[in-house]
Amino acid sequence: MARPTPITFHVPATAANLGPGYGVIAVALDLPLGITVEPRTDGELKVERRDDPSAHLEDPRHDPVLRGLRRGAELMDVSLGKGLSVLVEGTIPRGTGMGTISAGYAAGLGIAIRLGRKKRPAHELLDALVPLGGDPAHGAAALLGGLCATVQVSSQQEPQLRQRILQLPIHRDWHYVVALPDVQMGTAEMKRVLPPTLPHSVTARSTGRTLGVLHALQHGQEELLRECIRDEVHLPYRRRLVPGLPEVLEAAVDAGAAGATICGHGPGVIAFTTVAGRTAEIARAMVQAWGGVGRQATTLTLQTAFYGALPAIGATPPA
Repeated sequence: MARPTPITFHVPATAANLGPGYGVIAVALDLPLGITVEPRTDGELKVERRDDPSAHLEDPRHDPVLRGLRRGAELMDVSLGKGLSVLVEGTIPRGTGMGTISAGYAAGLGIAIRLGRKKRPAHELLDALVPLGGDPAHGAAALLGGLCATVQVSSQQEPQLRQRILQLPIHRDWHYVVALPDVQMGTAEMKRVLPPTLPHSVTARSTGRTLGVLHALQHGQEELLRECIRDEVHLPYRRRLVPGLPEVLEAAVDAGAAGATICGHGPGVIAFTTVAGRTAEIARAMVQAWGGVGRQATTLTLQTAFYGALPAIGATPPA
């Protein structure tokens, strides 16, 4: 009998919390996790994490891919009784704000939906991903790819958070430079510094700028992005936790970036340009700025990932 063909697919890294779009806007980055799934007959669920050298030190029961797979199997009514082997390969750096944990949950859900051979609305899978510990914006982009915005449709009184995903066009010319400093920063710590409320004036400005960021990304408008990516919601409060952040943001723009902001919960910083020839200079400037505050940094130059963890649901074609 022929050996069953393995299931293979990719899940992208993501950048979320883009400027004023805190918890709402994310873009998928073409730096994928590669997922390979093969059947077993001994009832074991094995996840091999070649993407993360430290994974063997952690309790495998808490692995995001495995947890996403189990939750997805419940949703899709998929039996895992015979067992599976899951190989995870890739180079998404952990603890940098590039959505590694949400990508793992999305990968597990992606496996389950392929095994179930059914279609489920993407928002139902996002609603399953978030309670596991994933971020809504990172999760949406990891599931669908491209440019995504999330909309909370549940009320404060509802026990279950419900989201809708708006998958939007994004211009094909965008390039991203992500600078990753040698700083360890926990997500919980980055959330703890945020104030519980904001003035109405900040809310109004941030709403308008969020729409401006989306329009700029869709149409490749650098000047509009530069004006709108300024943030008053989360960035001002996180600066104190990442010394040198203002200098790095300024250096990226001075070197030709259309704009720059913290990537996810950080400490990575992402800069935007529609001109491929500017990326090397932007990367050098960001590394030098980190060096000015005594930090070493590496950089990644990436483009948009027009794929996600879900099958047959591609990102909206680029403009």
